[in-house]
Amino acid sequence: MHLLSALVALATDKLWDTILPDMARLLPPQEKERFFLCAGLLLLGLITLSATLTQRWVDRDGLGVALAKGLAMGILAGLPYSFGSTALGLIFIGWSGINELQKFEQ
Repeated sequence: MHLLSALVALATDKLWDTILPDMARLLPPQEKERFFLCAGLLLLGLITLSATLTQRWVDRDGLGVALAKGLAMGILAGLPYSFGSTALGLIFIGWSGINELQKFEQ
């Protein structure tokens, strides 16, 4: 996992902590569900595309591998809770950091 892919997903994931709940407070209850569903799907698509392109062109992964990594990051960013402050978020940052360090050694 490239560090840029992980950082983009984690930065976008912070939307679930602060901005999106504040925006949804003003909406009626029926509209909140639609708002969170649309926001989640939009984040899923954007982060999947961003991480896939980063993995493909910056990290030089194959198309299938890049798409799998991008989809995993997109799913995590599209879920309606913040994973960046959990152990799973730290695992992704650690994984990408270790990969970057291994590249420097080569």
